[in-house]
Amino acid sequence: MGFIAGKYDVTYGGNTVGQIGDGITTEHFVNKRLITGDNEGATPQDGVYRGHEFFMEFTLLEYDATASADVFTPYAAFGAQGVIGRLDVASGIAKQLVMTAIAGTTAANSPTTVTADLAILAEGFPVRMLFAPDLRDIPIRMRLYPTAVSREFFVAA
Repeated sequence: MGFIAGKYDVTYGGNTVGQIGDGITTEHFVNKRLITGDNEGATPQDGVYRGHEFFMEFTLLEYDATASADVFTPYAAFGAQGVIGRLDVASGIAKQLVMTAIAGTTAANSPTTVTADLAILAEGFPVRMLFAPDLRDIPIRMRLYPTAVSREFFVAA
């Protein structure tokens, strides 16, 4: 067994988003309704599985403002309000996020690519943009939706 390390290039909607700081973190959690009853008090006796939620987080360091705009302002131009009531998936706002391992690194062994077909800026995540004589890094959290056919959030190959 060996160590795995190496960077990934990231595209969103077919556009290269630029350099990512400190890699990409995936996160998921399970939704379930816990079943409790009088015989066990507040102790869960079982649980009803109600799906997963998946997220990816990264920090944009060196980014193309035009190519990356959909990453941090998916609904409208920077500083503008989008159309209220639009759906992320059905209206085509959610886009494909692809991570590709750099050849020659051990990351290229496992996995070479990670593709999330339906990704968009996560709700409630504060996008912070610095306007100062310093590096304008932008932390991003993307929600991944499952595809309609395969029900997969992402595919690693």
